Amino acid sequence: MIVFDLETTGLPKAEGSDLDLQPRIIEFGAIRFTDGNFEEYDRLEFMCNPGHDLDPKISKITGIKDEDLKEKKPFIYHYKDLCKFFLGETSMAAHNLPFDRKILRFELERIDKLTKFPWPMNHICSVEVGQSVWGKMRKLSEIYKEITGKEHKGAHRSLVDVEATVEILKWYKKEGHI
Repeated sequence: MIVFDLETTGLPKAEGSDLDLQPRIIEFGAIRFTDGNFEEYDRLEFMCNPGHDLDPKISKITGIKDEDLKEKKPFIYHYKDLCKFFLGETSMAAHNLPFDRKILRFELERIDKLTKFPWPMNHICSVEVGQSVWGKMRKLSEIYKEITGKEHKGAHRSLVDVEATVEILKWYKKEGHI
């Protein structure tokens, strides 16, 4: 199983909007586990230069600044590593998986690799599972605090959010929700 998270340049525009107007990935983080027992055996993390300045709101949320991305390569340069990381994997998970998957699809579409990417067949969204547990959508930091009793420090950085999502998924599994 791969648990991943993205930090992006913003929120998706309306369906059918020009692909160039859709958000870009600025940070990718993922941890790969043996299916079923959350035994970590690989990590992947990278930052991408989106090709334009960040909206100050994004910098405020993520702590990622234009200077952090200035020397980073665009997404296309990370494609091969990303494929190797996902290749052969059967499951993927994220907090709000539809959002992360959509942004990743935009990036893959931009480089004409959408149909070549080794997408895992099984999907777990911790938001969707949480809706069945609590009857409403909840933020990652809210769920994390409720199940661990700790604050979610460093939120909106990819690997930090992945680690919090993993704790939530472990709890869901222990409680029989996944």
